[in-house]
Amino acid sequence: MLRKNVGPVSVMGFARYSSKPGVDPADLIAATRVWQTEFLAHQPGIAMHCFLGNLKGDFANAILATDEASFIAMAQEHPNAPSTGPVMEMLDRDSIRLTKNNLLGEPAPLPEGFACVEFGTFSPKETKSFTENGLLEASRRIEGAYLSKFEEAKSHFVARIDEKTYAEIAFVETTGAAREICAGYVGNKDCTPMLEMFNPESVDLDFWHVLA
Repeated sequence: MLRKNVGPVSVMGFARYSSKPGVDPADLIAATRVWQTEFLAHQPGIAMHCFLGNLKGDFANAILATDEASFIAMAQEHPNAPSTGPVMEMLDRDSIRLTKNNLLGEPAPLPEGFACVEFGTFSPKETKSFTENGLLEASRRIEGAYLSKFEEAKSHFVARIDEKTYAEIAFVETTGAAREICAGYVGNKDCTPMLEMFNPESVDLDFWHVLA
C-alpha cells in the first residue's frame, strides 16, 4: 500500500475491473506494485493507493488525492508511465469502471488500520427533495450513533460522483467486520434516514480486501 504524508484528502478514485482469462493474480499484484512505487509514489497530491480484490475474483484500485486537480493530473499522466503498460496488458479493458468520487464535507485524514474497503454507489430516490447537505448530515449521524460502536470501523465517507450518482465508502479492519456492520444498517433507526434516500434499484455495493 502507498501512503504519503501530503495532507488531508478530498477525492478518491475507484477503478473496478477483471483480468484477462489465464492471468495469474500473483503476476497482476507484482506488476501493480511496480506501478505503485515507480509511478504513483511520484505523483504530486496522491496520498494513498491500495490494490484490492473481491470474493468474485475481480480487482480494484483505490486512490486518494488531496484535490481534484492532482487526481486529474495523475490520470492524464498514467497512460504515459512505463509501468502502466504491463498492468494494462493483463486487464480486460471492457470491464473497467472508473469513478472519481468527490468527498463531501471537509478534507479528511487518511484512513488507517484497515484491510477492507466497502464501496457502494447509489442514486437518490427523490431527486427534488434530495440535498448533499442532507446526505452529509445523515452520514454524520451514522458515524456518531452507529459506526462509533465498532472498533473495526476506521473511516467513513460519502461522495459525489456526478449529478445523479453518489457513493458511500467505508474503510474497515476486516472484510468480515465490514459485512456485519453493513448488514446492521437495516432496521437501525440511525441508519434509516440515509437508506431512505437511496433508490434501491440503483445500489451497487461490494467489499474489497487489500492485496497491495
